[in-house]
This record gives sequence, C-alpha cells and structure tokens, in this order.
Amino acid sequence: RFLQEESQKGIFGDDVVVEGPLSFDVAISKKAAETKGFKSEVAGDADVLIVPSIEVGNVLGKTLTFAASDTNLAGVVMGAKTPIVLVSRSDSHESKLYSIALGALVSRK
Repeated sequence: RFLQEESQKGIFGDDVVVEGPLSFDVAISKKAAETKGFKSEVAGDADVLIVPSIEVGNVLGKTLTFAASDTNLAGVVMGAKTPIVLVSRSDSHESKLYSIALGALVSRK
C-alpha cells in the first residue's frame, strides 16, 4: 500500500498509477477483472508487476518466459543501495539488455 500512497502523491510522476495488491489474473486480464467485479485503472493493462520476494519473482519470470516465448522480460531487484540487475543464463540477449537498461533507469532516481 505504501507504493500506492506514494503514487497518489505524485512522487513517481503524474502519469504513473500504482495499484495493489492485485491478483495475477486481474493484473493481466481485463476479462478476469470484469468477471470478479474488480474496478481498477490498471486491471488487465499492468506494465510492471512487483512481487514480494525474489523466489516469487523467479517463478513468475520463468513462467512468463516459457509460457509466452515471444516476449522479452526485464528484471531488477530493488531495495539495495543500488538496483541489482536480475538475469538468467537462459534469457535472450534482448531480455538481458532490457534488464540492464531498466537497472540504469531505476538507478537514476
């Protein structure tokens, strides 16, 4: 809820919306949100998914990578002194590049 409250204050910019917690199906599927009667500005159209631990992130990342093989993902661990770029040996070159770029962007804030 902290990130959501900070977003409402505009700390991330005027065009950034943070909501949560959301279930995975609601975050990625407008139909699931509608079926559940969940009203949300980002439901079914989330650009970023934040997970509570590296283990959860690893499972989610691997699932998305192999279930949607035509996509590229970027991973960064937050909370340390600087962002930690998170890649897998099996990631595509593009996903590795996107993770590095995301880490660089995050480190500027």
